[in-house]
Amino acid sequence: MDTRKDKFPHGIPGHNLSEIEREIPVEEPPAWPVNDKLKIIGKRVTRIDALDKVTGKAKYTSDIKLPGMLYAKMLRSNVPHANIASIDISKAKNLAGVHAIHLIESVQKEGEEKESGKYPMVKYAGQPLGAVAAESLEIAKDAIKLIEVNYERKPFVIDMEKAMEIGSPIVFETPIAQQADGGDVGEVHDGSKGKGNVRGPSTGSFFGGPRGDLEKGFTAADVIVENTYRTQVHTHMPLETHGVVVDWRADVMMVYASTQNTAGVRNEMASVFNLPKSKVRVVCDYMGGGFGAKHSAGSFGPMAANLAKKSGRPVWLMLDRQEEHIAEGNRPSSIQYLKIGAKKDGSLMGIHQRSHGTAGVGLGAGVGRIAQVLYPCPNFATEQYDVLTNAGPGAAWRAPGNVQGAFGLEQAIDELAEKLNMNPLKYRDIIDESEVRKVERQRGAKLFDWSRRQAAGSGKGTVKKGLGVGQSTWPRFVTLDSSVEVKIHNDGGVEIRSSVQDIGTGTKTILAQVVAEEMGLE
Repeated sequence: MDTRKDKFPHGIPGHNLSEIEREIPVEEPPAWPVNDKLKIIGKRVTRIDALDKVTGKAKYTSDIKLPGMLYAKMLRSNVPHANIASIDISKAKNLAGVHAIHLIESVQKEGEEKESGKYPMVKYAGQPLGAVAAESLEIAKDAIKLIEVNYERKPFVIDMEKAMEIGSPIVFETPIAQQADGGDVGEVHDGSKGKGNVRGPSTGSFFGGPRGDLEKGFTAADVIVENTYRTQVHTHMPLETHGVVVDWRADVMMVYASTQNTAGVRNEMASVFNLPKSKVRVVCDYMGGGFGAKHSAGSFGPMAANLAKKSGRPVWLMLDRQEEHIAEGNRPSSIQYLKIGAKKDGSLMGIHQRSHGTAGVGLGAGVGRIAQVLYPCPNFATEQYDVLTNAGPGAAWRAPGNVQGAFGLEQAIDELAEKLNMNPLKYRDIIDESEVRKVERQRGAKLFDWSRRQAAGSGKGTVKKGLGVGQSTWPRFVTLDSSVEVKIHNDGGVEIRSSVQDIGTGTKTILAQVVAEEMGLE
C-alpha cells in the first residue's frame, strides 16, 4: 500500500498542543487544521434539532401513531423462581378488543439448563412470559389481568452475599449462554467457571493479566491500605422507557425503536425471525435517553413483532416505569476488597483487587480494569467474580463496571494519601503519569478552589462537609464498520444519511458541521 507522511495536531488544547508526523495511505484526505483555523467545526452553533424539540415537533418512539395500530402490554412473572405448569389465556382471548396474544415457549439449546415444560423456567420476578395486543392500552392491561398462570414455586435468593453461601438456592445449574452488554470489561464471558452461584474469576482483559510479584511488592512497601468497599444496584430511569412500534407488512418489518443501536436492533430482529437484514428497517429519529441500556431489541422487540404478525396490524409496545426498573437493566452492585502498598515517597508497590458483583440473572458485574490502568504499578492482580441471584439482569450504564471500580480505587488512594500525610490532589500528581489528567486536576482545583479544603477530620459536628478529589478513565471503543451517505440534490441541498444514533450528544449537528466544513457550506 502506497503511503505518505502528514502532520496532525497532538496534545492538550490550551496547554501544550503540538504536531506529530504520521504515515498514512496516499488516498486518505489531508488532516484538518486545529479548530480555531476552521470555519464551522469547534464553533458555537444552534443544534439542528433544537427547534423541533422545544416546539414538540420531534417525534419519539412513544409518539408514533400508525393507521390501525394496536397497543400491547406484557405479561410478567410475579414470582422470582418457578416452573410454569400452565398458562390459561381463554378469558383474555375472549375479551372484546383483544386481537392477538403471544406466549414465550421453551426453545431448548444444547448445553443450556433443561426446562421442565412448555414454558421457560422463571428466574426472576418481572421475567417476560407473553403479551397481549388490543384496541387500547386499557383493554390490553385488562386482558393481562385475566390470564391465569399456574406456578410451581422453587427456592430463590436475591441477596448477593446469601447467594454466595454453600447451600443457597441455585439460580442456574449450567453455564449461562449470555454475553455481557455494552462494553463491560470486567465480566466472566461464558459463565462457565466457578461453583454454585459464583462464576469466575476473571483475571485479565485486553489490557493484559496479572503482572509482577504482589508478595514482594507489599514486602517492599512502607505503607499499606487494606479495606473493603461497597456499591449498590442502580436502576436505569431514562425519560423515555424502552419500547418499539412494529409494522410488519408483507415481507418487510418496520421497527420504530427507542434505541442507541439501530443497526444492532435490525440485526437481532433479522436473526430472530430468519429475515434478510434488507427486510428489516429500524428507525429512531429522537430518543429520550439511553445511557447504555438501550443497545438491544430486548424481549419486547420480538414480542411486538410476533403480535404484529399474528394480528396483521402495527403494534405499539412501550414499557411502563415499573417494568423499566425490574426488567430492563441496572448497574450491578459490588463488594470490592483492595490492598494497596506504597513507599514513603508515594510510589506504588502493589495493588491487589478482588471483587464480587451481581447482575441478577445476567453476567457482567465486574468492576472494570481501572485499578489495572489508572496508576502505574509494577505488581498487580485482580480476581473478579459474578454472583447470580434471582433478580432482573444488569445492563451497561455509562462506562460499565468502571464506576464501581473507580469508587473503590479512589477511596483507597485517598486513604493511602492520608497515611502518607500527603495532599490527595498532589499525591495523584506523583502517581499518575497522564499529562492530560494532570491538567484536568489543575483546572478542577482552580474551579472548586481546592485551597479551601480543610484537613481530614477537622470538621465540627456529626455531619461534615468537605472537598474531595476522584478521577477515572475509560478506553476508546472504535468500530471500523460505520458508514455515512451524503447526497447532493439538484437544488444544491445536501442530505446526510447515517445510522449513528444521536443519544442527546448532538451527533446530528456534528455530522452537519463536518459535511459543511468539508464542502464549504454554511
